[in-house]
Amino acid sequence: MDWDLLRMKFKLFSLYTIMLCASVASNAATNGDVSTTAVANKFVDALQHQRYRDAAAMFAPGEGAGDIATTEHTLRRIDDSLAGFSSMHPIDALPDGKSIKLEVAAHQNRTMKVPKFVQLRYVSTAGDGEPVFYELNLTADGVPAQILSFGLHFPATDTQSLKRANQLVTTINR
Repeated sequence: MDWDLLRMKFKLFSLYTIMLCASVASNAATNGDVSTTAVANKFVDALQHQRYRDAAAMFAPGEGAGDIATTEHTLRRIDDSLAGFSSMHPIDALPDGKSIKLEVAAHQNRTMKVPKFVQLRYVSTAGDGEPVFYELNLTADGVPAQILSFGLHFPATDTQSLKRANQLVTTINR
């Protein structure tokens, strides 16, 4: 009997077993996030390609007729002011430190309360060369994934960055 061949087969069998377990665990861990991730990717792609109406339509529905148009207009103003959507990419966490936050919430007249949500974070470089951080909050727990809010974080760690943050928020809100 060739013991070396038997040991090699046993090692291959063990390796395949580990790979199968890892694959099943990985699939189970990400399976619930597939629709959330797909919606987030579609939203970011729409922003990067200046399809603001498509991005606005992904927000959770509201009761008012003009909600999508208002959200579309806000997203357009953000991009006009920052010119940074094209460089958006995911990050693990927002940086530590003070920031000024501007939030594009789900349509203003929403009556549905969503107790749990999934949060994804992004960063981009604005037209002035400075970073802008984003938080994208989406529905969770078996609810079809929709965007609840899109928050912009402008670093405000010193006097100059605070001035920049306030100017950008004022420009976007006009």
